[in-house]
Order: sequence, then structure tokens, then C-alpha cells
Amino acid sequence: MPKLPTDAVRAAEFLVRHLYRGIDVTAGSRYFAVAESENQDDDNWFWNDDNAKVLELMSRPEVWRRFPRETAEILRFVRSMCHGPFIFRRVSAPRLDLLGTEGSVTTYRHSLMRLRYDLAQGAVVAGVRFHDERDADNLMLDGNYVEFTYRGRRFKQPVRTDGGNTRAEQDGPLLRLRHSAELHFSSAWQRRRVGEIAYTYTFDARSMLFEVEVALDLEPGIEVSDVVLTIGHGGLGHCFFNNVITDTTTNAAPLFAAGTPSVRLHDAAGSAYYAIRQAHISGDSLAVHSVPRGPQRLAGIETVVELQGRLDRVIARYEFPGAHRGARLVAAEHKLITAGGFYNRIADYAALMRDASAAKGAQQAAYDFSISYDYGATINAFAKCFAVASSQPGLLDPPLLPNELRSTFDETLNHYFALYVDQHERQPNVIFSRELAFVILGVTTMYRATGSDDYRRQLERLCDVLLDFEMRFDDGTGTPASSFLMRKDSPRAAYVDCHSGVLLALTQAARYVANPRLAATIDRGLTSYGLETCRFGGGLVDTISALMVDEHGTRVTENAFWNYKAGLTLRFFMALRNAEDPAFQAVAARHRDRMELLEIVIRRQLERSVTEHEDGVEIRCSVPSGETNSESQPWAMLGLVGHPFD
Repeated sequence: MPKLPTDAVRAAEFLVRHLYRGIDVTAGSRYFAVAESENQDDDNWFWNDDNAKVLELMSRPEVWRRFPRETAEILRFVRSMCHGPFIFRRVSAPRLDLLGTEGSVTTYRHSLMRLRYDLAQGAVVAGVRFHDERDADNLMLDGNYVEFTYRGRRFKQPVRTDGGNTRAEQDGPLLRLRHSAELHFSSAWQRRRVGEIAYTYTFDARSMLFEVEVALDLEPGIEVSDVVLTIGHGGLGHCFFNNVITDTTTNAAPLFAAGTPSVRLHDAAGSAYYAIRQAHISGDSLAVHSVPRGPQRLAGIETVVELQGRLDRVIARYEFPGAHRGARLVAAEHKLITAGGFYNRIADYAALMRDASAAKGAQQAAYDFSISYDYGATINAFAKCFAVASSQPGLLDPPLLPNELRSTFDETLNHYFALYVDQHERQPNVIFSRELAFVILGVTTMYRATGSDDYRRQLERLCDVLLDFEMRFDDGTGTPASSFLMRKDSPRAAYVDCHSGVLLALTQAARYVANPRLAATIDRGLTSYGLETCRFGGGLVDTISALMVDEHGTRVTENAFWNYKAGLTLRFFMALRNAEDPAFQAVAARHRDRMELLEIVIRRQLERSVTEHEDGVEIRCSVPSGETNSESQPWAMLGLVGHPFD
């Protein structure tokens, strides 16, 4: 069995040789970064937060000296994903694959979305795509109708697809779906033809934005007036959508928040943007953003609530006032689905969509405009790069002044305070505890590197906020114990990556923050660790777990089967053993025997996950996994060697 690696260069070399590659973002704009996995036949995804984790490993001085160009390129990529307060989640090389048809439903794999359609039923379904349980259908486009007036009488006709025409065409990176049908109504005991209505949905492998167009070609022999065309959104209750916002509401207040069952019509005249979103704000909340294409006539939004607190349907209404005969009436929207964002920043999203739609012709890669899960990983990576570059002049290639890196760090940290820390009291679910832990690691590094008292004051406040995530309990032996929630409103479970990340951050911050609560918190947190055996198809993995006992006495454990969680735990143990504060030394002494046992189990788990290569060492995602990925490799290795500028 391969021994555990002790040379960070060998682990970095595997990343450089196997996962590091280029991606063309626009014509003439090329970045190099670490892809999610080695298999290039799979999705070619470049996650910002994973590249920030890789960057922390690459910023170790001996690694940076060995790979100066690659480190600088990854830093350039991570910085390119930061746009004001937004750190975009990932970018993908184009992909548009027909997966097949089952019954009447056809499925496509888009670069970053899953697409399904049944055009005979007039239904198109889209959802943000992942490689795990987050993969879901987020939006169904259907449920449309047409309104008009004929000879003084108002008609509302559903758009039916039976007997109509359908067409699905793939043209390189473009997928166009179309269904059309004749539109009829009955008046004076006669069935009359209004015209033909067609819906066209256009998806582009190079963009997360897609377009929906409705066109009504009116019969020249009949005159109708005050026509309304619609773009409907259904199945919203499945993903707990419950708010509609527009760019014309005051202070980002919702145009509508779902309550009791109802059908309502809301004035949206003058709106150039609207969104259907979940009520909570966090890194994983969903929203469907829409911007009318060109000078459209968005006049109103109809909402339908069938279950308390959940939207079922939202229908955008486009008005064409006056009389029409033989005309072509068209309404269209650019749309975007995000799975995490700062949705109160309505003007920013409206501008983002306008810019992205204008740039679609030049795009060569698809951006996921959801915000990064690990804002803190990016902040910490910037801090590590600044500290190393400041201590070793000439290391950066191409040259990038440390002061510029510090400005980047400060700007990103200020956004984090404004959007997360300052919102904590009002919206406690905003903060992700592991993310905050890495913000603390970054600020600790900056204080150590600069001695600026501003960073120390920020560190004190961040630690106070992080302590709010502690959940205390009796472990059943009468011993005080605690573990840390992922979010304040998350399920009562102690995810090992969150728990260990928090304890690591508090241990490192305690060198500069005089808070007597910290040592006692670490003491309680250590008590929650235990041993657990995970069973999978091919055998058993002995690992560690973290216990939480909730308010009702329910005991729940979460394990460190995935090696990035094991690596974070080792990094915490290392930091605690190296602590100079007598109170922390006393905590380490009290838990010495248990920590040694836990570490033996973790190290054995990682040993079983090592694959030696001629050009580097690989730490796979788990014992039974066939390969590593862009998150597991850096965090597992940093768990073994740490970072000299922690």
C-alpha cells in the first residue's frame, strides 16, 4: 500500500499534469485552471471555489517555485470569476448531447443544465445540472393562454398543442424547440380561427441564458384587439419557489410572496426584469431570472398558489393594445436559472443578464452565474497568495504587486461583510459555517502578514458570528459536547467538513483574538468526534464521524467518508497540537489519546486512497473512488502538510 505523501509538490504535480488545462471563454480570451476531474470525456467543469482550494496548495512556497506559471494562471482564473460582489460558481466547456427519448419525453445534456421536453404537450423543463443529488428539474415552461377582444367580448383561450406541429433541431451548439398550433374560439355559434401561435425555445451550449419566444400570426380576415400573449412557468411548488420580484419594486420588496391559495394579477408595467425565487437567501437558493427581449410590452404577472406558501404557476403577460388584423405579434424573454445568489441586488442581476445576452455571440464557454459555495475559500486563497508573495519577492510570474493582491483581498472581504456578516442578525441562514471558517483563516493570515489592527478587529467580529453556529448538548455521558451547524436553519446534523473547518478556524484565530470562549468551545467540539464504519458496494471504510444531539434528543452522526472532510479534520488536529496558548495546550492534552486514535483511523483511510503515478501522487475522493477531483486533492494534501502561512 502506498505511504501517505509528505511532499506537497508531488500532489500539486498530479493536478498540473492531469487536471490543469485551458478553456476558451471568448474568442481570444483563454484561461488555464484545474478542471473538476481528469476524465475529459466527462464534463469539462472549472469550479471557482475548487480552484481557490487548489490555489492555496499551489501557494505553498516550494510548490509556487516549482510551478510559477501554473500558479499564476490559476490565480488569474480565480480573480476573473470575481465581478464586484459576485464570485461566479463555475464555467464549462460547451456540451449539448442528446441522451434519448423515453415515451414522449426527450432529454438533452447541456453544458450546465439538464433539458427535457414533450413538445406534443407543450412542455419544456430545465434545471441546473450537478453530479450529485442536487441535480433537479427547476422549471417547467408551459401553461400558456391568449387573451383578446372580438366585437366587444373578451376571450381567454388556452394554448393547446393537440393537432399542432412540433420541431426539435440541433444546429451545432444550438438547440431549438418549437411547438405551434392553430388558435380558435367560438363566437355567435361559429368556430373562428384567430391565427397560428408558436412557442420557440432556444438553448445554447455556450451559455446558461436561454430564450423563449411566443409569436402569434393573426388571420387577415378577422380583427381582434387588446391582445395578451403569455410566457408561463409551472411546477414551481416542487422547488419551493415562493417570491416574485421585479426591478420596479421599492427596496427589493417582493411583487408577490406566496401565502394562502389564490390566483392574482399584478401590475408589472415598466418592468425590464423579473425573477421567481425562493424566499431565503443563501448560496444554494434558486431563482429564475427573466429579461424581456427588446421593447416588449410586459404589463402584468399572474400568480397561482395552490399549496400554502408555494407558488404553483407564474405567468408573464405581454399586452398588444389596439386593433390587429393579419399582424405578427411577438413577445420574447432571455432567461437564466441560478442556484445561489444575492437576489436582493435586482439592478445587478438585470445588468448581468443584459450584458450576458449581448455577449452571447462571442461566448465560447458557459458560465454558471450562481454564486460560489465557498466565498471563504476564495478569500483565504487571496490571503495566502499575498502573504507568500510579500515574503518572497520575485515569486510571482507574471509580476503582480502584492499591494494589488491585498486590494483584491480587501475588496472581496468587504463584500463578504456587507452581504453576509452584516445580514447575520436579520437573515441567519445567509452564512455557511465552513465558508465563514475559511474567511477567518484568510483574515488570520492577513493579520499575521501585515499586523494591521483592522484585520484583528474584523477577526474578533467574525469569531463572534461563527460561535453562533455552535449547538451544545449532552453526549449521554454527562460530558458537555457541541457541534456546528452548516447553516443556522439547516437540518440538525454535524457535517464533518463544517465542524472541523470551524474548529480549525477558531484554533488559528485564537492566537490573535483574546476570547476566553474559544478554548472551551474547542474542548466541547472535540467531544463530538467518534468512530464510524461506512458500508458501500465493495466493502467497508472505517472513518470518523461527528455527533449532534438536537433539541428533541435525537442523535445524528455524519461521517468523513469523503477524503476532503478527513483532510480538514487532520488540519485541525495539527493546528491544535501546535497551539501556543496554555488553555489550548490543556485541551489538546485532555483529548490526546482520542485524537491519536482518530488520527490513526483518518490516516489509514487516506493511505487506502493513495495512487502513486510516475508524474505525481493522487489522493482519490474516497477509498472506493477511482479518481480524485479538484476539491479532494488539495484539501486532503493540506490536511497532511498544512500551510506555512496559516
